Amino acid sequence: MYIFYNLAVQTWCSSNNLIHGLWPDYSSTTYPSFCAGLSFDLDLLKKSPKYDEIAKYWYDCTQDDTYSLYEHEWSKHGTCVAEQTGFTQNEYFEKALELFMANNDGGCYDLDFTPLKN
Repeated sequence: MYIFYNLAVQTWCSSNNLIHGLWPDYSSTTYPSFCAGLSFDLDLLKKSPKYDEIAKYWYDCTQDDTYSLYEHEWSKHGTCVAEQTGFTQNEYFEKALELFMANNDGGCYDLDFTPLKN
């Protein structure tokens, strides 16, 4: 059972934070990865009504292929979030965006996605 979720943000190629990922954690130093065998579907992600915002705030400016970041984050972390919450691929990306829009500094959230106080 996960203890909390971590919305990770970074300033990759911008002076502003961008989404890196939404990760389930067991503790501040351990986390699950590559949980369920759910494959990434870019065409499905592009059908999300939030796709334009996802693309605006969650992209990889270190590579030409941003979609490999989406695939990586879904495969490594999103599948674990999905395993616990029942989220679909798009719900995972949309939840990360929702949390980011509420607090673009990232942070930790309980299992109901309520911000945890430091």
